[in-house]
Order: sequence, then C-alpha cells, then structure tokens
Amino acid sequence: MNKHISRLWVALVLSVSILALAALAGADRPHGAGALSDQVTIRRDNYGVPHILAQTEEAAAYGMGYAQAEDHGVEVARRFISARGEEAKHTGAGIESDFAAKRYGLYDVAKANFDKLDPLAQRMMNAYAAGFNRWAEKNRAQLPAWIPAFDGVDVLARSRQEVFRFAFNRGNIIRAVQQKYGAESQTGKHASSPGLDEWAAWFTEPESTDGSNLWSIAGARTSSGKPILLGNPHQAWSVLYWEAHVTVPGKINFYGSTFVGRPMLTSGFNENLGWTHTVNNIDTEDIYALRLDLKKPDHYVFEGRSMPLEKSTASVEIKGPDGAIRTEKREYWYSHIGPVVHLTRDRAFAIKSPILDDYRFYEGWYEMSKAADFRQFHAVLKKNRLPMFNVGYADAEGNIFYLWNGMVPRRVDDGTDYRLDVPGDTGKYVWKELHRTEDFPQLFNPSGGYVQNCNDAPWWTSLRNVLDPKRYPSYIEPGVPLRLRSQMSLEMLEGQEKFSLDDVIRLKFNARMLLADRVKPDLINALKQAAPGASDDVKKGLKVMEAWDNQTTAGSRGGVLFQRFWDTYSRAVKQPYAVAWDSNNPAKTPSGLSDAAQAVKHFEDAVRWTRQKYGAEDVAWGEVHRVRLGDVDLPANGAGGEYGLFHVVGYGEAPDGKRVVGALEPGGPLVGGGDGFIFAVEFSRPLRAYSLLAYGQTTNPASKHSTDQAPLFARRQLKRVWFTEAEIRANLEREYRP
Repeated sequence: MNKHISRLWVALVLSVSILALAALAGADRPHGAGALSDQVTIRRDNYGVPHILAQTEEAAAYGMGYAQAEDHGVEVARRFISARGEEAKHTGAGIESDFAAKRYGLYDVAKANFDKLDPLAQRMMNAYAAGFNRWAEKNRAQLPAWIPAFDGVDVLARSRQEVFRFAFNRGNIIRAVQQKYGAESQTGKHASSPGLDEWAAWFTEPESTDGSNLWSIAGARTSSGKPILLGNPHQAWSVLYWEAHVTVPGKINFYGSTFVGRPMLTSGFNENLGWTHTVNNIDTEDIYALRLDLKKPDHYVFEGRSMPLEKSTASVEIKGPDGAIRTEKREYWYSHIGPVVHLTRDRAFAIKSPILDDYRFYEGWYEMSKAADFRQFHAVLKKNRLPMFNVGYADAEGNIFYLWNGMVPRRVDDGTDYRLDVPGDTGKYVWKELHRTEDFPQLFNPSGGYVQNCNDAPWWTSLRNVLDPKRYPSYIEPGVPLRLRSQMSLEMLEGQEKFSLDDVIRLKFNARMLLADRVKPDLINALKQAAPGASDDVKKGLKVMEAWDNQTTAGSRGGVLFQRFWDTYSRAVKQPYAVAWDSNNPAKTPSGLSDAAQAVKHFEDAVRWTRQKYGAEDVAWGEVHRVRLGDVDLPANGAGGEYGLFHVVGYGEAPDGKRVVGALEPGGPLVGGGDGFIFAVEFSRPLRAYSLLAYGQTTNPASKHSTDQAPLFARRQLKRVWFTEAEIRANLEREYRP
C-alpha cells in the first residue's frame, strides 16, 4: 500500500538568519500562511533531520507540514486521499482501502467533529496542511496533477486511519467469525459486510515487522546514575517513520519521530522526560451476535424487541488503465450497536468499539510532548486520549514508568470470552463506559530498576517486579505467553547490574538467536547419534552447527542453515519443543526438541537446500541478507523476533535470491522491516541521545539523505542527536524559511 516513489524532487530554499527570526519573537501575527512562514525556520542537520524553530506552535506545525512534504511529499498526499476514500479515483490503486474509509466514515467523522477539537489542535492541523500546500504550490510543475489542496480535516481523517490500523489489531476476527458460523450470507445481501480484503488493507502487516521493544532503566541501574530510555518501534519500512526536532521557546522542545502524514511527533523526548511505545495485545472491540428476526425482513431481536437494520451504500470511484473513471458500489448494514461486519441466515454480527468514532488521539500525544514532569505527563495519560499501546517512560528527576494503556471497554467479567463474539440479543454485554488509566497494569519506580516490553503481556514487565494478572480483568491479554524476543530482552536486563548508554546501544543490536540457545544442544545431540550411519550432508551440517556462535551477525556462519531447519521442522511437528512454555518458568521455556528423528530429517533437507540456493551450507549470514538502498548494498545483521532476536529485521526476497531489507531494486518499493527508527537517551544535564532512521530522512533519491544512514544500520551504530542550539549550529547543513 505504501510506495517508495522515485522521481526528481525540487526543494526551493530561502536562506534566512536565525537572528532575524529571534528579532520577530513575540509578534502577534495573523493566521495566514504568509505570516506563518515568517515565523518559522527549518534547520537541517548533517543527516537532513529538520530542527524546526518557530515563534508559535501553529507556525511550528506549518514548518512540520512543509518539511515532511520536502522529504515525502507525494506519499503524504497519497495517505491523505486514502483517508478521503479517493485513492482509487486518482491512482487506480487502494480500492479496498477506499471502501474501508467510506465504510467507517474516516473523513465524514473527522469533518463532523473537527470544530470540537481544542482550538490549538485545530489551528495546528490546518497549519500543517497549509505547510504541505505551500510546498506543493512551489513545486507544482514536478508533482502529479492529482495532488489537491488539503486542510485540517484531511489531517484528522488520516489520524483516524492510522489509529484504525493499530487499534483494530485483531483484524482476523472477521475471518474467525466466518470460520465459526460459516460465510454464507443472506440472499440479496452479498456485499452487506466488508470483505476480508477491506480489513486486510489496514489490519495486516508486511513480513516480520514483529512488534517493538522498549527499555526504561532507573539511575540505580546505570553507570551515570541517570535514567536511560530506549525506543525501538518495529514497523515495515514502507510505513515511513520521520525524525524531527520541534522548538517553540517557552512552549515545546521535543525531539522524536512520527509517521509520515502526522502533524506532531508521537514518541521521543524533551529536556525533562521521554517516552516510547510498543503495541499491546489490546481488545478494544466486541463483536455482538444479533439474532435475526426471521419473521420480519432486515430486523433483529434485542431484549425481546424487533429492531431494524439500517442500510447504507458506499460508492468508490476507480480510475482505469485508460484513465476512465468507473464507480463501484457496496451496501453495508448497521445496527443500533454498531456496523454489521458479517451476516449469516440467522445472525448479524455487529462491532462496537470506542475507536470507531473517536478523533482526539493527536491531542494526547502533543500534550505529552509538552509535559515538564511526571505529574503533567501522567495527567495527560489519565485523559485516555491514546487508543492503545504500552508506554515506557523516563525523566530527568529519576523516575521510570510502565503502563499497559488503551481505550478498553468496561465489560461484565463473568468468564465470557471476549476474543470472538458475545451474545447480542441482550444488553448485558453491551458496555457503556471505558476503564480508567488507574485500572491498568503499571509500574512506577519499581524496585528492580527497569521496565521493558516487547509486545507481550504486561505481567513480566520486570522479572524482579512481576505483576499478578488476577488483579486485573480477565480480558486484559488473556493466555498470551512470553515469547522468545521478550525473554531475550529480560535476559539482557538481568545479565548485568549497571548499564551505560553505550551498553544500551550495543545490546540493542544484539543479534544472538535465543532460539538456537534453547534447541541447538538437542539438535547437535540428535545429529551425533545419527552420524554413524548418516549421509555426508548430515555430517557436514553437524560441523557447521558445532562451529556456529548462534549469532545472526553479517560474518556469522550457520544461521542461514539453522533458520531453514527450524522453519521446516517447526511447521511439520505439532509441538516442536521438548519442554513447552511454562508460566511458572516464563523466561527459560520453551526448550529442546520433541522429535529427534524429524529434526535429523529436516536438518538434512536444510543442508541440501542451503547449499543448492546459496552455494554452501555454511554461507555467511551477511552474504545472504543485505541492506539495499540506492547505491548501498551491504551485509545485514538480525532476523525476526520469533527466533528470539532483539535486533529484529524482516526481509523480502530479491530477484537474485538475496534476502533484502530496503529496496529490491533502485527506486522500487521499500520491503522488509523491524528495526527502522531507534533512539536511546540518557537524562543527564545536558542530556545525551543517539538515534537512527535506517532508511534515511527522505525518499527523494536525489538526496544523499535517502541512503546516508543505511551504512550505520549495517554497522550496528546510531548517530548522535543534536539537541542543544550549540549542537545544532555546529552541525548545520542548511537553514531556510518555508
């Protein structure tokens, strides 16, 4: 869905002095685009990161819209028209996404509620759009003709689309309902519920993005005595994180990242505090099984009363290969509980979620970025503006904090399993309010001195401060095991008592495969027992396994063979481990191999496959796995988190058989994912911070900043963050007003 667009970008630069901007400080300007342009300076550092200095928050948003457009303009526009439900009209692509946008009223709800936002939020969203429009106006001759002018409603609509993609992270619930009840729809209502393709347009992730990592370490556990925060979100590279620094003297001084198309930064740090997120396994929606009234067409029974289903038609315009526009229509049905997402002959399944009609997400993130201490930060969280996410926090006063967060309905907790459908013929299970932030699992300054999360349940945020799930509603992450990536995270945090900032960065790029630690001893033992009568392939492979260091670093030999073995063996054996995961021993299980004979068979096949595909059974990891962006083609490190990697990297397969993170060919779409944006900050005075945006600040292939961070990524390094005015000016590449 997201494209890496290759074409010539034009950046028109007006060079201005920072002193001139300072001279204008305090001026009360009108809200016109020209006035906003006069109030903001964009300073690009030596990696192209924009440091946006403005007199007002509105002007900063204008500068942010302009700077994002410089870096990813066509993609920003595509995301905005997608939120309108008009991507297919202009490009011929995104038909299912357009229907989903119309189905859930992304733009209509945004338009109806825009004036209910805080006035500052309204001004900032309009200003962000105005900044984008200014860039488009200056570069109109080089841009696709379909890019229209946007306003704050478009920005708000896109925010809803982004949140839907995350918050409805149980998109396969529709498939599960169909499997449970059958996919047969009522006669004449073939298109009455959204097809799975519509859900897939938003709710499925590309290969091996596999979540995120967060660490917050208290000063008692650091060599400097100051807290350290590690932010390590994992997304497909095509999602496009964007790094920036926004300063409005006396108002905000925040450095961090956001997705392209967002008007404010959504994780990072200011001089006092910082936070990061990982996606939690949150259940924000319920599916209600409504019993249809078979005596009365298009009605269902609720609390003994027959109630009507309301019908609506959505239209999507689609541009064909010849440029002609055709219109496709689909019918949808609605109940008083919510939209109907599936129909059978006797049931209608309706969805209810606080996410469907909410629109204030961005306000929450922005208020968090302006907080000066934990009290202010926590007060924002208590407003429950964020739809979901684990929150990891640290500050200069020495506090660390973890919160399992989200817009969670307050349900009847009587043993009902809310992971699929619940009874819909009674109001008993139709919730009316949300949980408070105080109701959720959390740790503030835990005695163990750290919090961490790698997308698993909150109970093992720290092995020294285990949380009891019985203290919380049963529908908060029920039955979720502690996976190997989280276990690797905990093993590293428990492996030493004091951490420096350099230690945290080094451990962030730990490419050890915990899975190999757990099962390779059994594999080697099985191979040795089979060796006397085994083939030469088994014997050669055994030598590779014995020599392998269990790493997925570029020069390590054995990881490619082991990964192939495990992928085939684990799919063939129902329970591949000798010892299954055990909640009583959560950080040391699973382990071993359950079927030695099958392991030897699949290992022998893996030796032959690896040699045939890559030339040798001991091929180096970095010979197979590559970082490719533009002219950069370097050995890669890391693998998927399912193998117990903390350094998570997902790959796509190139025409030459290599596994690639980046682009399969110059100018092509970005593939792969996992580690993309990383930051690590120590809250000293002044603070010290490092970051990396692996695929660069821009998708403009004519800019060196589209590839200049990829070599750092390949070498497992971060770049220094320039945060103070002195640092920015010492590392300034250019400055200008939009």
